Amino acid sequence: SYTLLLLVLFCGAERCRSLPSTNHIFLLLNKMKFLILLTLAMASSVSGLAGGDASLSRALLSQSFSSPSGKLTFSPEIIIPEPSDRTAILLQSNAVQGLSSKIREGKASAAFLKCSLTALKTFCGEQESARGNFPGPIPVVYCGAANNDVDVTDLTAVAEAGADGLLIRVACEGADSIADSEKLTDLCKQALDCGMQPIPELSVSESSVEKWDDEEVPKLVEKIAELVGLDPVALLMSIKREEVEQSADDGAEEEATIEPVPLPSISKELKKRVPIIGSIREMAGEGRLGMEANRLKDAGFASGLLCSECLPGLRFQVDMELLGTFWAGCIVDLKSTKSKNFSFRAKNQMETSAMSKWGNYQKSVIESGALGDPSESYSVVDGDAGEYKGF
Repeated sequence: SYTLLLLVLFCGAERCRSLPSTNHIFLLLNKMKFLILLTLAMASSVSGLAGGDASLSRALLSQSFSSPSGKLTFSPEIIIPEPSDRTAILLQSNAVQGLSSKIREGKASAAFLKCSLTALKTFCGEQESARGNFPGPIPVVYCGAANNDVDVTDLTAVAEAGADGLLIRVACEGADSIADSEKLTDLCKQALDCGMQPIPELSVSESSVEKWDDEEVPKLVEKIAELVGLDPVALLMSIKREEVEQSADDGAEEEATIEPVPLPSISKELKKRVPIIGSIREMAGEGRLGMEANRLKDAGFASGLLCSECLPGLRFQVDMELLGTFWAGCIVDLKSTKSKNFSFRAKNQMETSAMSKWGNYQKSVIESGALGDPSESYSVVDGDAGEYKGF
């Protein structure tokens, strides 16, 4: 930019040589004044970014967590373990870049990262490289290193690595019982000073949520806004499932039915004021993620965080390419409405199509048992072994 400005100034000075000496000096001084003002403006903008202007990150995250159409947005929680050997360290950079690219192409609203600062910088750098393209970069929320909470001393380094938001975990049972409120206020202030948006994660037990009335969540938002100093850009609500003792008859194995955690009701007015994010911890398969997402939407949540528990198998030491493919396919499947429309069209067409009537007749013959027991039919999908049957 400075080179371009100097070139413009030089060309202007060469052009002014043909003018009278007075006009020549006057135009040259004006151009020098313009250059000085532009230099001061650029220096001011750079210093503003270095000091931490949180308005840009707030705009990005607000747009990500709330959809104008009212649809639920989805963001994955990604755990990137620290490599243990030299070969893994050399290969991690390319793996993290590929993971970042797949998450963005999967139309995720944001990415919640638990990783080292090196991996965070690589992930954010790959997102920034997509600026001006489609799909564009997504905001990144830092959740601390793997298996550790956020270190207060690392907030400046986290902001310089490219994070837009900071997840701050808070234990609470209601608006009147928020643990470590002073720590929350201090962390939020430091995050805002560094240019990041603090996102409080409220960890609540399901027994406490069952006792809440319709006014408890608005009171909770007011209390958090009072501690932060302003309305948070979003609020993550993680409802802890309480362990239930299982009982079984002698010699009989009973499969325990796990009831879904209760969800508080969120009004439209509160949803417009502060987007409430609900955590989804159901393991993928058998349509469990889709059912949990529908529950969040019906309760009034604006967004859903797909936690690492959704990933079947091991949460740690997983291949980066597999992880990116899983989250991208999961989010695309949850946001897609093609399957619902297809079922509606197919049902209507089957009522009028002659070929469909013939198919229904064949189905009734099979179900009648005339051709044998239909339950003994062969299927290439082994559901008992945990094979894929949909998100």
